[in-house]
Amino acid sequence: MAAVNASDCIRCHGVDRRYVGPAFNQVAARYQGRPDAVDYLAGKIRNGGAGEWGRALMPRHPQLSEEQARQMAQWVMSLPPAAQ
Repeated sequence: MAAVNASDCIRCHGVDRRYVGPAFNQVAARYQGRPDAVDYLAGKIRNGGAGEWGRALMPRHPQLSEEQARQMAQWVMSLPPAAQ
């Protein structure tokens, strides 16, 4: 997705490979079946977080609009989930 590639997401996340943060398909696997997954992930993208995937901090991205964050989250959730 263009918005993901244009942001700093790929510094820490690969589509199917963990770097500093989880792979995008690992995120899709963890939150599949969660009705609020897109909204939850959009909030994490904009507000950051810590402690859900180890010690690495998820930085805040307040420069992104809610709609941009939702589009990114929708793209992540559209990926085939990683095998558990």
